Amino acid sequence: MTRLTQYSPFSSDPVADVFQAFLRPIRSQADERSPRLDIDITEAGDKYVLKAEIPGIDKKDISVEIDGNTVMISANKEQNSEIKEGGNVIRQERYWGRVQRTVSLASPIDQAAAKAVCDNGVLTLTLPKLAGNQNKTLKIE
Repeated sequence: MTRLTQYSPFSSDPVADVFQAFLRPIRSQADERSPRLDIDITEAGDKYVLKAEIPGIDKKDISVEIDGNTVMISANKEQNSEIKEGGNVIRQERYWGRVQRTVSLASPIDQAAAKAVCDNGVLTLTLPKLAGNQNKTLKIE
């Protein structure tokens, strides 16, 4: 997908636009090849529910770390070598390697009560908010 940009003859560096346009196809191809970890986050009263799409990755290869209000999801996907002797790879689009996503939430998470379930390629994290960490307004004396 190409992006249209407006040319400005009054730009401070018109040559930079030429170089950016030249490198844009290379950057877009790299973005398409890199894996995405798409997430949805909802807040339901005293907890957050985070759902992440992680298709084709085994549960044992998924790691979730919670530090205060920060949640980090990482996963490893191994490459399965299916190339037979004498065969040539025409096109390879399946990704293998490490994918990671970090999210900062508004409230700290109760790590002891947090739960993670992975079903049909969707990781669901139930993240209760830490009790007692409500904002306090101080009265100035």
